[in-house]
Amino acid sequence: MKFNNVEYAGQHNTGLTFTIETGEKGQAMAQTGPGTAGLGADGAALLGRLETKEADMKGTVFTRGVIVVPWVGAETFGRQNVVVDGTGKAKVGAAGRSVQVLGVSGGYAALDLG
Repeated sequence: MKFNNVEYAGQHNTGLTFTIETGEKGQAMAQTGPGTAGLGADGAALLGRLETKEADMKGTVFTRGVIVVPWVGAETFGRQNVVVDGTGKAKVGAAGRSVQVLGVSGGYAALDLG
């Protein structure tokens, strides 16, 4: 995803292994239990982006670095609290994780998770 001719995605990513309840590669994920991630309930804090999902339901979620995820809601930027919508998309929400929104365009957001 580019803004002002700068490509964002994949910088400094750290992935953690979780048991994946629901979700497909590239979707916004929430932590749904101890060691478990999924699409989460609408308004749950963003955990990260599902990167891999194996047949045994184990998978990698990028929890740090720059990610691009599907986005719903207003196009925004700057420091925002970000939540999931329960369908694999992220959005601004009061109970969310504080992240740097680098930009939103075409239904996707580039986020710096730190």
